[in-house]
Amino acid sequence: MTTDPRAGGLDWGRNRVLWVLLAAVPAVFIVLATALAPGSKTRMTVDENGRQVSQVVDLSFGAGIHPAFMAPIAISSLAVLVGMFLTLDSRAADQRLVLAGQRPGPLLAARLALIALAALLVVGVSLAVTATVADIRQWGSYIAANTLLALTYALLGVILAPLFGRIAGVLVAFMVPFLDLGIYQDPMLYAVPPTWAHYLPGYGGFRVLTDAVLTGNFDQTGPLLIALAWLAGITAAASVVFRRGMRTTRRTGHPRRSPTTRDLAPSKA
Repeated sequence: MTTDPRAGGLDWGRNRVLWVLLAAVPAVFIVLATALAPGSKTRMTVDENGRQVSQVVDLSFGAGIHPAFMAPIAISSLAVLVGMFLTLDSRAADQRLVLAGQRPGPLLAARLALIALAALLVVGVSLAVTATVADIRQWGSYIAANTLLALTYALLGVILAPLFGRIAGVLVAFMVPFLDLGIYQDPMLYAVPPTWAHYLPGYGGFRVLTDAVLTGNFDQTGPLLIALAWLAGITAAASVVFRRGMRTTRRTGHPRRSPTTRDLAPSKA
């Protein structure tokens, strides 16, 4: 066993469920969002040069706005699944490594690196699909926002994995990003997110994303800092969850060895 991320990547490569989801979710979700785009116009509130401006946005088929806002939901949902599956799949091996004397620090770094690489792959696949149907004014900011959301939700998956397991975790993985990004942060539903929604993990990243879709200049420094703070905080929380699991393993130690025939034989005087 090794802490090399390449070895973990090979294990992940054998997980056919993740590969199917990675290929199917972006294609189905984003392309379907394009086909089902509401044929109407709506007003959205955007920040321009430090002040809020109301802007009329065309959501009809071919305008490219609707799939741009749907893509981060698919990305974040897949990222949660990646974080959960990789954590659950590697947990037994990690515990054996710790019992064998491996330090938790390097092991944690290797697992987080693998999860980050998987989240970046999710972003790459999803944005490749998005680029064919979406109209984005600031592609650099749009990619950065989706990357921040993917990393944040992938690490959230690390935290949720021991709480929900594999079966219930799939439901949670799709429900949480949908409620956060698909409803409460969505400018198509709320011109400005509700005050309490500012405390959700997707707030900062989605404000940067909205600015990238609708405006030509970046002026979302505050939300960007909030997104980075969420990423740092959730990284720390995921590290605590991982180390606690490994500390429990070390405290428990090796499983008791079953007595053998030699052990049960009476000793000679």
